[in-house]
Amino acid sequence: MVRREIWFHKVLWSYIPCHWNGSAVMAAVIFPTVLAILAGQAALDAVGYASADWLPFPVFFIPALLFLLGVAKRHS
Repeated sequence: MVRREIWFHKVLWSYIPCHWNGSAVMAAVIFPTVLAILAGQAALDAVGYASADWLPFPVFFIPALLFLLGVAKRHS
């Protein structure tokens, strides 16, 4: 049986990175997600849907959050 590396420690109800791989995975997901949210809001504003600028947040944030929670649970 293969043991997975420990990248995160569970503290109460969240996960804290304790290895550089955990921080690297978080950065590799968070930075593109934030850029996608900002670009989506800018694109909606440019085409005249400024009232829908909230839409890119759940579209990009929720999948990124679920992915990071899965990685953290697997490597904790």
